[in-house]
Amino acid sequence: AKDFVQHYSDLWTTGKAMFVCLDKVSCVRMYNFVQQYWAEKTEELEAELAHCTDQQGAEELKHKISWMRETEMAVVISQEQNERHTFEQWGLDILPHRRKMEERELDKEFKDADSPFRIVFVCAMWMTGFDVKTRSCLYLDKPMKAHSLMQAIARANRVAEGKSNGLITDYIGIIRALRKALADYTVQRGSGRGGTDPTIDREKLLERLRQLLAECDAFLKSLHISLGALMEASGFDKMQLLSDAAELLLAEARRKKTMRAYAAEIQRLFKYARVSELTTQEVDMVYAILAIRDQMAPKQPDFDVTQLQVCIHEIVSRNLTMEQIPADGTKLDISKINFEKLAREFARSHRQFTILRDIQAIIEEKLAAMLSVNAEPPRFAYYEHYQELIRQYNEAQDRAAIEKIFAELLQLSEALTEEEQRYARLGFDNDEQLALYDLLFETELSKKEIRELKQSAITLLSKIKETISQLHHFSEKESTQAEVRTVIFDTLMETLPEHYAEEVICSYRDKVFEYVLTHYRSYHAGYDEAEDSCVMAADGE
Repeated sequence: AKDFVQHYSDLWTTGKAMFVCLDKVSCVRMYNFVQQYWAEKTEELEAELAHCTDQQGAEELKHKISWMRETEMAVVISQEQNERHTFEQWGLDILPHRRKMEERELDKEFKDADSPFRIVFVCAMWMTGFDVKTRSCLYLDKPMKAHSLMQAIARANRVAEGKSNGLITDYIGIIRALRKALADYTVQRGSGRGGTDPTIDREKLLERLRQLLAECDAFLKSLHISLGALMEASGFDKMQLLSDAAELLLAEARRKKTMRAYAAEIQRLFKYARVSELTTQEVDMVYAILAIRDQMAPKQPDFDVTQLQVCIHEIVSRNLTMEQIPADGTKLDISKINFEKLAREFARSHRQFTILRDIQAIIEEKLAAMLSVNAEPPRFAYYEHYQELIRQYNEAQDRAAIEKIFAELLQLSEALTEEEQRYARLGFDNDEQLALYDLLFETELSKKEIRELKQSAITLLSKIKETISQLHHFSEKESTQAEVRTVIFDTLMETLPEHYAEEVICSYRDKVFEYVLTHYRSYHAGYDEAEDSCVMAADGE
């Protein structure tokens, strides 16, 4: 239990953990021991924080302490007759655990990546047929073999964001059964012979990590990027070297892809190696390679500047003197970027590929947000155009071609900004109304019919939201789905221009319903018992 607390708290950013115990009593006993050592570990971190002088280190400690304090654990075991008496004989109380299992949907909470329920103790339940993509750590203290062992491994190995594989910690000596199961599992189809043992020992893992470090170092040296210089530099010199390295690597798609592949594999192996098993230089090389990889990534603001803004506001308020200036009627629109100036700066810049990377990030962010609401042909065409520009960029061989693509990317970014405001120009209140309008639009409509179509889209969206707000998970039952489809059809029949025939309206009903399923599936009706009111809710809103 003490080793588990130390080990899992060191991997605290990796995902959720399942501890497999020998039997039901062992689950509760292990839970109690872990609770004790978890509290002791939290106190150790708080004492460390009190003496920490490094600001960055202190911030990380605060986050870790907060994570440990909010982390919840639970025992999940099947019920049996006279279980209360059985556990009492061991001096244990099963009732609090049983109440938690019965009163809460622990399976859904454990699958929820954002839930603080992160550690579960089991002996048989949840071992097979229970997928949790964010469960990265499996701790085995129960003999397992063959199919049941492979099931457990496969479910710990589910891929998720930030997770390329799982980690199995063996407390009972299961490695022989694991090797046999893996060898049987990888049998060559049709040969009838067992496959080779696919596991590797720790020395080979470290050997592979060192080999990758050497290969990556040689690759960077071929581009005149010195890891040694980067490791020795500090402050602004280090930032300059990182920027220079990123610029060289971003200059070609193949370089960028190779570097990211090296960094990903090195990070994966380093995650499961002990720092004590590597030299100081090897550890520094890993951090330098990952720093270059991070410098290549699109820059996104990831810090809270609220306090800084408050301080600046107070300083300005104290020191700013106001006086009345006669207005001359001039209006300045500062919402638009000066693309011509940006293009001139790009032509003179020594960081062209870095700038291109950031523009790509902006465009991709805009496209993702816009297509999530409206992916109809008028808007999807922007996505296809962007993909073509990226293809040309990856194939570009000279600077002139890259500068031409840069200019087209700027034009695309400007066009996307215009597209983001199209709903307002057409008289809509939001992008959702525009999405329905685009979906229902037909060519050769008169001005009067276009006005009627706009009003139809507005009315339709309002009726759809009103209907699904009164239905509990409308997408899960055929009856509630049919009710929504009926509302869509009736509204279209009442509001669309006469130009639309009934058989055409039937096809539009199906298209609109598919849109509703895609975008409003998570809407549900919630009732506030105190106020007896109905509330519309959506995931992420």
